Amino acid sequence: MTPSSKGIALHETVPAPVKFGLIDLALLAMTVIWGVNAVVVKAIYVQIPPLVFMSVRFVLAGSLLLAILWGTERSMHIDRKDWLLLIAAGMVGTGLYQPLFLSGLAMTTASNTALLIATSPAFVALLNRLTGREVLSPRGWIGIALTLAGVLLIIEGGAGFSLASQSLLGDVMILLGSFLWASYAVLAAPLMARYSPLRVTALTTSIGAAPLILLGLPAVAAHDWKQVTIGGWSALFYSAVFAIVIGYIIWNNGVKKIGGARTALYNNLIPVIGAISAALILGEALTPLKIGGAAVIFAGLHLARTARVRV
Repeated sequence: MTPSSKGIALHETVPAPVKFGLIDLALLAMTVIWGVNAVVVKAIYVQIPPLVFMSVRFVLAGSLLLAILWGTERSMHIDRKDWLLLIAAGMVGTGLYQPLFLSGLAMTTASNTALLIATSPAFVALLNRLTGREVLSPRGWIGIALTLAGVLLIIEGGAGFSLASQSLLGDVMILLGSFLWASYAVLAAPLMARYSPLRVTALTTSIGAAPLILLGLPAVAAHDWKQVTIGGWSALFYSAVFAIVIGYIIWNNGVKKIGGARTALYNNLIPVIGAISAALILGEALTPLKIGGAAVIFAGLHLARTARVRV
């Protein structure tokens, strides 16, 4: 349903819901899932190489998403006019983003990755501005800036940002991946005005995963699966089911209900999850900068989440 069909004029100022609701709780859960997944992915590479991991992960995730879609909606129908946009969203959000992100993560530091991913909300807001959708108020932009500042504080309270030349290519790949993920949010938004978030998630993920699966099949066949432990299989299952299936469904529900820019802001809570996890599991200190950074991120999230937006 378009804004005009609901009686809202184009570019009219529409307030965002002030109160945080169930979708916000779901998005918070998503940040925990993705925060833990970053640790899981690095650990599993010891037993399963990245290309093999990526291929098997998406076979599991894609199959499960399509099964859930068919079991709940009994339809995978997409209008002919929407297929080009669906394919584009799938290739951008999965086919291109996933290899860039996973390869970049292996080449740069976790701190650099956290900071570069924090650019995603700004990319979403800029792309929406260019397309005339979800034009954020100054309050929203201040919120985005605050979350980015909070991420910087957490990084400075930990390992710090590295400008080492060996990580430069990885940094560029992560930054490009952040832009592609933002582009996915913008491309998928019109589709979710006509189809359920589950249908959009299942079909875009499956389409984007197809070339990744085909690319990895020879490596999958050649891999020695006997060396993979129960822990390795559990990590693979977690990354496929929780990080992809559940995480992507929550993300697309967030884009549909509160918009792409506000949803992307929740990505910036991942460093907070990482700092807390490191303190609980690894015994790392929660420094004043880390605590202050978390507070600034939450303040920015509140500002941007409750900002007015023109549609």
